[in-house]
Order: sequence, then C-alpha cells, then structure tokens
Amino acid sequence: MAQKNVDFGGGLERITAAVGDQPDVFGVDLFEGLIKQIETDTDREYAGENKQTMRIIADHMRASTFLIINGVIPSNKMQGYVLRRLLRRSAVKIQKLNPDKIVKVLVETSKKVLENYDGMFGVEKEKQVGLVGEVITTEIERFGKTLDKGLKEVQKIDKINGKAAFDLYQTFGFPLELTEELFREKGQEIKREEFYKEFEKHKELSRTAGIGVFKGGLIADTPKTRKLHTTAHLLQASLRQILGEHVQQKGQNITEERLRFDFSHNSPLSKEEIEKVEKLINEKIEEDLSVSYKTVTLDEAIKEGALGFFKEKYRDTVTVYTIGDPSTRQTRGSLFSREICGGPHVEHTGEIGSVTITKEESAGAGIRRIYIKLL
Repeated sequence: MAQKNVDFGGGLERITAAVGDQPDVFGVDLFEGLIKQIETDTDREYAGENKQTMRIIADHMRASTFLIINGVIPSNKMQGYVLRRLLRRSAVKIQKLNPDKIVKVLVETSKKVLENYDGMFGVEKEKQVGLVGEVITTEIERFGKTLDKGLKEVQKIDKINGKAAFDLYQTFGFPLELTEELFREKGQEIKREEFYKEFEKHKELSRTAGIGVFKGGLIADTPKTRKLHTTAHLLQASLRQILGEHVQQKGQNITEERLRFDFSHNSPLSKEEIEKVEKLINEKIEEDLSVSYKTVTLDEAIKEGALGFFKEKYRDTVTVYTIGDPSTRQTRGSLFSREICGGPHVEHTGEIGSVTITKEESAGAGIRRIYIKLL
C-alpha cells in the first residue's frame, strides 16, 4: 500500500457506523441499500424475524459477489465450497420470505453490491454484472431442483444423525452447516464426527485407483503426451485471455490421442470463441516460444504471478514452468504463460506442430470441458 496502515480487525462497516454515530452496522450505506433491495424484491418488510434473515442475505451476497469477481466458482472444494455454502444458505433464507423470487433476489442484490463498489475491481461493470449473474443463476437453478425436496426431507427426520446429515448433503446438496442450522431450529445438534465418518466412507467407495497416472494427468511420459501437456498450458492462457480471468483449471487428463481439459466457465463456448482459442494456441506454437522452468518456494511462485489452482496439493517448494521470454516486451516471443506444474514439457512450443479443438462440452455445473488433439 502507498501508506502504512494498521489492521486491527474492526471492519470498514464498523468504522463507518462509529463515525456516523450509527449503532447498527446494517444501517450504514453499504448495507442499507442491500436491505432495501431485498425488501423490494421479496415484497417483505425489514422487521421482526425478517430482520435477521435479510441481514444474512445481504452479508452473504456481498461476500459471494466479491468471490465471483475474483474468479471463484461454486464447487465442493476450498473457496468454491465457501461460495456454494453462502449462496445455498441465502437461497434457503429467501425461500422462507418468498420462494418464487430466489434467483431474482440474489442477482439483484449482487447488482447492488457492484453499484456500491463500482470501479474497484478493474473490470467493466457490465461484464461484472453478467458474470456474477451467470454464476448465481447456474448454481441456484441447480440447487433449486432439490431444495424443496430437501426441505421436505428435513421435516420427515425426527432425530438427526451423521448419516442423515450426509444423505442430505449427498442427495440434496445441503452443506453440513446449513443442515446444522435447520436442525438447531428444531432443538437438535449434529455430531460432526458422525458426518465426517460417513463422508470418508463414501470417499473410499468412490475412490479411483489412478494406477498409471503420471504428473500433470499424463497416462505416460511420451513425446506426444509432453506436447499435449504444454498445449494444456497454452490452452489455459488462451482461455483466460479470450474469456476472462475467471477461467481456472479444474482438471485434466492426457493420453497419446488427446488432451482433456476442464475449466471454470458458466456457458458453452460459441463457435467464434472456440475458433479464437484454437487460433491463439497455434499462433503461440508457431512463434516457437521457449519453455523454461525453475524451482522456487510456493510464496515466490505466487508473487511472480504463476497460476496454480490446486494449492492443497502443493509442497513448500514448487516448479514453475514459463512459456515465452519474460524479459522481452515485444508481442512475438514475450511471456505468455506461467504456471506451477510438475512437468514434463517440450523445450520449445514449435515442437508441438499444430493442434485442433475437437469438442467442447459441459463437465458439471459451472465447469466446461475441451478436447484437443495433435495434427
């Protein structure tokens, strides 16, 4: 920062409330507009039991909007799971106010958040609104298919236990914290160790052996798989350049025949977008960019801007692969990709030859999948 600051944990809203002699943090401008928006969209008054419900929605939607703008997509892992919990808890709260307006309330509240913080994220407001709206709508439409059934199932359960809580999670997509809250209202507590025991049992049953899988999702280390592995790095950089920096790798699998690459994005790619991605990859192959690597600490890699979306798997020391020359400012030959990766890769992109995208499809909610083969 330009000047020295002291972070004492007070929170911007609390400081604003104190300066404005406002005893209620939800009465400051940053929250007041959100509350009014929720009142309007639910056609309910901010009073009585609705007060707490609307505060939760306002708080969760502000946090959710920030997460989405920073590239987080709802999932069952790390930040993605935090976002999923926030959105789904908000949906359940709105369901009690006005079950027909869940998506509308969430989307309109997020728009209000973006109005409050306009210009702070370095992205055009229209793109922000579109991105956030897409992510929210996709997640809630998916959750909405099971929400009513899940709430009915909650009413049927006389005594909650770990297995029942896991069934609600597995069948209806209810995060543990949401189930705990619902049963706390009924005067019941869940033993978390029972839930996690069921979770681990399910993981063990679902676990694939993964025998023969090498680093980077390669089935074997051959010249062809190395070419496709480097292509995966070119693909991710191209997707982020054309679709936006919300794109994050979610998985990949490489055989001698093809590359399969999963990434976060909420809508199918148009024919034009696919053509642009393929063209950019082949341009970078034709430029015969150098592929270099070095070993650094994880903190150093992140500071250098290396992409890495599997932080729970990384050690303190990592290998960073760079495609292109960071020292040149020319368009041709300049830095194009920098990722944390175990390798192996080609030494120059020209070794790849050329590639084509053969297929693009959904791989789950908010996840797209692309197949590429060598020509």
